[in-house]
Amino acid sequence: MRERYRKRYKAEGKAMGRVAFSRIDIEPLGPGAALVRGAWRLSLPDGSHPGGLFTLIFRQLPDGWKIVHDHTSAEEPPKPKPG
Repeated sequence: MRERYRKRYKAEGKAMGRVAFSRIDIEPLGPGAALVRGAWRLSLPDGSHPGGLFTLIFRQLPDGWKIVHDHTSAEEPPKPKPG
């Protein structure tokens, strides 16, 4: 996730901003797996605040808990009001 975020939001000459997570819900799927759902929101230096929802599947592997599946979606940006 971090590498994808950096590629998209830390292009040359761009600041990364800050990411915040909310509405996190963790549902155990068994002793070594969990489903995690929630929302994300970026605060970028230009004043924009893109965000969306995510669903992750974590598995407990020998070297710790790892994300083995990630589905992240972005909200549609607000449409300009006619005027």
